[in-house]
Amino acid sequence: MKHAKLTDKRDHFFFPALAILISATGFAGFSFTYFGPIIEGSYPPAGTVLHLHGWSFFLWYLLFPIQAILIAKRRQILHMTLGKLSVILVLIMTLTGILVLTIRVEESMRQSGPEIWLLYGPLILSNLVLFVAFYAASIYMALKNRLQAHKRFIIVASAIGLGAGLFRFIFFMSGFNPWSLPMGVLGCSVFIIIGILYDFVTQKYLHPAYWIGLIAMLIVEISLLPQVNAALVAWINEGLAALGEHLMVFY
Repeated sequence: MKHAKLTDKRDHFFFPALAILISATGFAGFSFTYFGPIIEGSYPPAGTVLHLHGWSFFLWYLLFPIQAILIAKRRQILHMTLGKLSVILVLIMTLTGILVLTIRVEESMRQSGPEIWLLYGPLILSNLVLFVAFYAASIYMALKNRLQAHKRFIIVASAIGLGAGLFRFIFFMSGFNPWSLPMGVLGCSVFIIIGILYDFVTQKYLHPAYWIGLIAMLIVEISLLPQVNAALVAWINEGLAALGEHLMVFY
């Protein structure tokens, strides 16, 4: 009983702290290229869809640490209510993200847009798909009352979804090079590793949610690097560009 109370106390500090660290990293990254210019009035004109994606992303990563803090404060009812609202944010993030991505790839392929979208469009797509998959897994675990799995899957989802933010942070700190975006996307694994180390140190146990998330992330995202599988990347880009042509009317 004493050990269980100690573990509970540690968890109520660790998970909010990790959630704050993850969200703060994302906000720092996007402050350089989006939020900062928006506040200063220097952001170039953009469509509503792009701003919907940016602000739904912001609200989700604002909600994420708040949810962890609510659990630490034993505010389960409010936590569950906000959890239902998070589904709406994830839907907006996902649909607008796919729309922006496909349009960018289409522009790069047909209209000589920035090459980065042709190099890493499929990698960005995998980042979004994995985020949704592990978010859905976390919701499923919550519905099954498997709360230890729930909070670890949400850490995995949030870490993976941070790729664009960490890339921007790396880009601002060190400048652009061909590996900046892969480093940002794959570098998010460090947050999952922090969770693994915490479990190992406090409980001598590795929860399956972590290793499933880490292995899936590395296998999927490394396989979509143009330096590893250029033919697959080109094939996916053709599909994204074709989809972008049809979705252009909504952008």
